[in-house]
Amino acid sequence: MNKIKYKHTTPLQIRFNDIDIAGHVNNAVHLYYYDYGRMMYFNKIFKNNIKWNETGFVLANININYEKPIFLDEKIFVNTKVIEIGNKSLKMLQEIVNDNNQIKSKNTSIMVGYNYKTKTSVIINNDLRKMINNFENN
Repeated sequence: MNKIKYKHTTPLQIRFNDIDIAGHVNNAVHLYYYDYGRMMYFNKIFKNNIKWNETGFVLANININYEKPIFLDEKIFVNTKVIEIGNKSLKMLQEIVNDNNQIKSKNTSIMVGYNYKTKTSVIINNDLRKMINNFENN
């Protein structure tokens, strides 16, 4: 199996309240970590070229595979990549890794282009599509 190459990595801070009674990061917290990674990914690519209160993306689907527990004293990062852009949606891959590059969890998610004013899905415009492709392919 080919190793995915990620061009975007975000360091994460583990908070004490992220830890559950078993002594590791609660599985539900992974969702927050992935949300933060997506936000930082989009901020890096789009900078100020998108008005998030008007148009952007909404999460339509996420599937997480939990590989290994994350403990309070670990240094962790979330890697993020867009692997496919459709008409109105895009598919992302993400993984949480520690500083030894050990995979803790990974996910695939579907983001849908969305107009927050009309509350409807929208076609991903060519400018956004080009920004993503330029980032991922250069």
